[in-house]
Amino acid sequence: MKTRGAGSDASPRQSRPNVAKLLVSLRVRLPLLVALVLSVVIGAAGYWELRTFQTSITADLVGVARSTGQAVADDLEVGDDPTRRDDLADSLRDFAYAVPSIRSILVASVENDTPTVVASTSSAEGQDWLALAREAVKRDEIVTAEPVKQIHLVGVPTKRDGRVWGAVVVTYSLASVEELRRQGRVVVLWFVPAAVLLMTLVLDLLMRRLVHRPIDGIRRTMQRVRARDLGARAPVLRHDEIGAVALGLNEMLAELEGVNASLQERIGDATSELRAKNEELVESYQRVFALREALARADQMAAVGHMAASVAHQVGTPLNLISGYVQMIREDEGVDSGVTRRLEIVQEQIAKVTSIVRAMLDHARRPVPKEPTDLGELLRRVYDVARPKLDALGVRLDLAIAAVPPVMADAVQLELALLNLVTNSLDAMPSGGVMSVSLGPNDNGHVRIEVADTGTGIAPDLLPRIFEPWVTTKDAGRGTGLGLSITRDVLTGHGGTISVQSEVGVGSVFTIDLPSALEPVPAGGQSA
Repeated sequence: MKTRGAGSDASPRQSRPNVAKLLVSLRVRLPLLVALVLSVVIGAAGYWELRTFQTSITADLVGVARSTGQAVADDLEVGDDPTRRDDLADSLRDFAYAVPSIRSILVASVENDTPTVVASTSSAEGQDWLALAREAVKRDEIVTAEPVKQIHLVGVPTKRDGRVWGAVVVTYSLASVEELRRQGRVVVLWFVPAAVLLMTLVLDLLMRRLVHRPIDGIRRTMQRVRARDLGARAPVLRHDEIGAVALGLNEMLAELEGVNASLQERIGDATSELRAKNEELVESYQRVFALREALARADQMAAVGHMAASVAHQVGTPLNLISGYVQMIREDEGVDSGVTRRLEIVQEQIAKVTSIVRAMLDHARRPVPKEPTDLGELLRRVYDVARPKLDALGVRLDLAIAAVPPVMADAVQLELALLNLVTNSLDAMPSGGVMSVSLGPNDNGHVRIEVADTGTGIAPDLLPRIFEPWVTTKDAGRGTGLGLSITRDVLTGHGGTISVQSEVGVGSVFTIDLPSALEPVPAGGQSA
């Protein structure tokens, strides 16, 4: 016993989470989580800033290239004929020197869709430059070409005397932007880990002082309480949220001490009440067993009574005929005196047998003692007796009891009759169902009991004979066929009636009408 108790006590303790392990895990996971969040936030912010700065510089360089090309085109439009200017190349170099990102400036004329270089700051003009000049003249708008190795081209059409005669091609580089991006990545890759590490260390030091130390005090207090030291109290280091938790824990432990003391007293009281309830339960089960035995004896006695009444009736009829014939022979004048004496003896013996038969019939029809009976209380007792079988079969009982006057009845016989009816309904619901039992007045002022079930129902050929002895819907060996017959005889003996309505596969409804104690019992209702 001690070994099993120790094992059962150790299993829950092993299933509980170890607070120390959780605390160590929190000390590790919290800095890691903070480092992860800081890395994501700082990295995303650095990337976004670098991306924005790069986009802004790129946009500025593109704008400057376009502005330079437009300025050269405007200068060519208002100045001398560009094809005859000797200083055009020097002028283009001045524009190129003014903006460091510009690599070269080219001026080309286009005649019959054929571009010709007029002037250039570079000695190597590519075919893509001339193609871009031809495209700008053809479209009469600023055009750009796809970049090649970070070299971008912008073509600006130039006019003279209202006619587009050529274009200015500006070549500029974004290498400085790419260099800026590379340097920014290097800075971010070095700065972010250093910043994250520093902030994580500072935060860990603060968390150890502000969080982990107070929590560790609370943890130790909980361990002492788990060891049944209800006098343990958590230290309150600061009056913040964790301090409030420690104060709440201390107040709870103080209340727990008081509750523990009162609980011991209440356990003693509850033990006494439970002992009394157990005694009542034992008495209830004894009553159930007694009622079951009484029901079984009633079945046996009813079978014997039916058999005795049947035998008495069958024997009494031929005895009456024999007695009549004997009397006729005795009155015949031609009968010898000796024969007459023998006939007198036969008549005496027939009278004795008839007396025995009449005694058997009187015993089978003995009167039933009655007294005012509360049917509501009686139905509740029937429910208490049948409740184990209801639960075992999964049958739900709907009990509706209205206020009705008492009836004159033998409470034991009437309870057994109703229990017989309920048992038959339960046997019709082996897979569960619903049973409804209602008590109330009927239209004639009598008391009515209805017992309805959702069972298998009664076959139409058996329904008219269901209250006859030896008639049963159960399989062979499971019923005697006397239960409903006994119930009918008991109700008839109380001046009542019973009827049934049933449909196969739907269920049955048994209706019982009994006179109240304020009404006279019919004379015919004195025999069972």
